[in-house]
Amino acid sequence: MTWQYTPYIIPILIASIVSFTVAILAWKRRAIYGATPLVVLMVSITQWMVAYILEIGSTTTASNLLWANIAYIGIVLGPVAWMFFAIEYTNPIKKVTLRTAVPFLIEPAFILLVAWTDNLHHLFRATVALDVSGPFAYLVITRGPLFWVHVAYSYGVLTYGTYRLIRAYFHTSGIYRAQIGVSVLGTFAPWIINILYISPAASLFIIDPTPIAFMVTGVMFAWGIFGYRLMDISPVARNSVIEQMDDGMFVVDTLNRVVDINAAAQAVLRKPIDRIIGLPIEEVFDEWSHLVEQYRDVERANTQIRFSNGGQTHFYNLNISPLHDKQGRVTGRLVMLYNNTEQRMAEIALREAKEAAEAANRAKSTFLANMSHELRTPLTAIIGYSELLQEQTAVMDDTNLPQRLQKISVSADHLLHIINDLLDLSKVEAGQMTLSISSFNVTSVIESVQVVVQPTLAENNNHLTVHFNLDTDLTMEADQAKVRQILLNILHNAAKFTKDGEIVLTVQHDPADASQIMFQITDNGIGISEIQVKQLFRPFFQADLSPTRRYGGTGLGLAISYHLCKLMNGDIQVQSKLGEGTCFNIFLPLVTSEKTISANGETAHL
Repeated sequence: MTWQYTPYIIPILIASIVSFTVAILAWKRRAIYGATPLVVLMVSITQWMVAYILEIGSTTTASNLLWANIAYIGIVLGPVAWMFFAIEYTNPIKKVTLRTAVPFLIEPAFILLVAWTDNLHHLFRATVALDVSGPFAYLVITRGPLFWVHVAYSYGVLTYGTYRLIRAYFHTSGIYRAQIGVSVLGTFAPWIINILYISPAASLFIIDPTPIAFMVTGVMFAWGIFGYRLMDISPVARNSVIEQMDDGMFVVDTLNRVVDINAAAQAVLRKPIDRIIGLPIEEVFDEWSHLVEQYRDVERANTQIRFSNGGQTHFYNLNISPLHDKQGRVTGRLVMLYNNTEQRMAEIALREAKEAAEAANRAKSTFLANMSHELRTPLTAIIGYSELLQEQTAVMDDTNLPQRLQKISVSADHLLHIINDLLDLSKVEAGQMTLSISSFNVTSVIESVQVVVQPTLAENNNHLTVHFNLDTDLTMEADQAKVRQILLNILHNAAKFTKDGEIVLTVQHDPADASQIMFQITDNGIGISEIQVKQLFRPFFQADLSPTRRYGGTGLGLAISYHLCKLMNGDIQVQSKLGEGTCFNIFLPLVTSEKTISANGETAHL
């Protein structure tokens, strides 16, 4: 094979280098939608041009036909790769795979077979002659019918790809329209050039400019997907992702003009797109001028805003972040609005319900306190008169009357105890419980408690054992009455829920904190289940809720004891096993500061 040099190969050579460079660039960024088909397109064009260079450099008919047939590998693959690029670029969800590509490659494979076997049937090239009269030897061909079949197929796939790009252009807004517009613009070069080359105007061309036109198209495609990467996604990938977002998205340029929005953002504004894109933010957000003024020059923000829309109040999370180009320069801002109206309204409703419940609880506590005071006055009179009558009837011969008066007195004392518990609880909940701090001997408190609880112990034939593991002259600085009340409440419960058993009161220093004293009360009574233990210190809670409860009580004693311990900066803990008994550990500081419980349960120093 002889070789002839002609300067006409120079533009083709340069175009092939450019095409191959774009293919390498696209391969390095093949993760971007459309990049892989672009690699195939540019490699096909490169192969086409290299074979074309060798064709026009050849001097014989056989060598010209050889390189022309080799060139057809790129010629038949180029239009199909074009279409694959358009499909993937405009619909990133529908990525081109080998399975979806095979049907479109049947015709190109058939044309290659026809071109390489044309000397047997001449259906692709009816006649072939070598013209050596020009600046270089080239083939003069009379095209056969299968050539026009291939032209029709190629124009069909090119038309479909062009349609996809143009359609995507009109369905894309803002800065992304410019991005995809570059690709649309690139589609026209091979159309125009190839139509001219296969028409009677072909005599105007010395070489076939079609591969160069395809190279220009590939460069424009590459510019479209690599040069306008605001968010490193293709425009239609942007549509697939951002348009389906529930959050409103605004892109604002450095001149404070809205250059792009999504559907959620347009729904917030309730304006047509032509009254948003390209306009200053003052006009776009004219109903919220105070927000525009506040965030006009803010590059970063993450806060909550509220404004009215359609006569209703809406709450949004506002997030502003800067956008940068490849050189790190700020090109605009991304504004995101997340509608959290339902959440905020639920929070407001919950807060109002909480405030209403607290107000109702305070009203209840006030009512209980007032009622308790009102009940205690006549009840005290009843107790006083019953005691007086008992004294007066003691010398009478009637034996029944003193017993009846005794029952009145006992019932009245029991009712007074309940009223006092209610009054204590209402004081705690209303934040009115105060401490009366004094110095007292711990031994004296234990002795008085033993005396008071003895009748309750005797009722169920229980025995109380006291282990006092402290100095007998140890003193506490606390509210003596409340310490007694805590111990009596726990001991009364132990005596009530134990029958023919042993109750042990152990007094010692807290093993974990020497500044605290620990009162441990254990019994071998009926015990408490694990579920009941968790609710034991709730007001009015009782372990036995059956209509025929064996044990009486209001369920206030433990709740009051718990609050009194907390009031004195102490604690109360319980361990129990159903059927085996219960152990209460009461921790109180040896020195208690004066303070009161506020309405919300927190403590404050007086």
